[in-house]
Amino acid sequence: MYFTAIVLTLIIIVPLALLIGLAFSKSQVTIEGFTLDNFNFIRNGILFQENPVYSKLYPNVYTVTVNTMILAFGNMLLVVLISSMAAYVISRYSFRGRSTLLGTFLVIHGVPASVLLIALYFLLRQLNLLNTLAGVILVRMSVDLPLGVWVLKGFYDSIPWDIEIASLVDGTSRLGAFYRVMLPLVTPGIFAVALFSFLSGWGEYIFVYTFIQSQTNWTLSLLIRSLVGEMGGINLALIAALSVFYLIPVIVLYVVGEKYLVRVTIGGVKG
Repeated sequence: MYFTAIVLTLIIIVPLALLIGLAFSKSQVTIEGFTLDNFNFIRNGILFQENPVYSKLYPNVYTVTVNTMILAFGNMLLVVLISSMAAYVISRYSFRGRSTLLGTFLVIHGVPASVLLIALYFLLRQLNLLNTLAGVILVRMSVDLPLGVWVLKGFYDSIPWDIEIASLVDGTSRLGAFYRVMLPLVTPGIFAVALFSFLSGWGEYIFVYTFIQSQTNWTLSLLIRSLVGEMGGINLALIAALSVFYLIPVIVLYVVGEKYLVRVTIGGVKG
């Protein structure tokens, strides 16, 4: 058991260690020596500062980072807002088609997003949302929403009816009970859904690659992809440094939210 755990851990740690080592390497293709030159883009957001011709071919790193943040936070806010209300209705109300709706959510979540690219492309073009971050946010949100509803439904189901009924007896409206009683009790679930949807938007690539043409709307995933094979070669050290920069928010969120994530199960809150 310990051997299996060690092997599985190494599968995750070794690539990360190689990535970090290459990010600080003096060589562009191998781990050799130590330098901070690969992170020079942090000063003013410009890649290839030593070569103005190359630098003009790529957008500013900070502009791209802001675009990535907009995509991640936009997806997170929409998923949390809609799934928290939808999951409450599905959990607490009995209505015709409830089981069918839940089954539909499962089917939608199980469909690979790649098979929808053509249909989504024409839909966004019809809505004049092609080549916009808003279009990508709506598409990413629609993919993440079913999982958010299912997770939060499990949290709502784990809360006894007596708690909500007691607040209603005290004179609180149904909407007031939802905001003042139910939402605070499912905070770990909301945080988990928020974290998952943020990371989903932060790491989004296929929708950005398909629906975004203008460099002004690029995200970090597309910028890193553009560096592979450009100019007849690959600067692996620069790509690794940019990837480490890309990983920082993910690591910070994991450290901050670990205590909430360990309490999460699909069925509700443990403990």
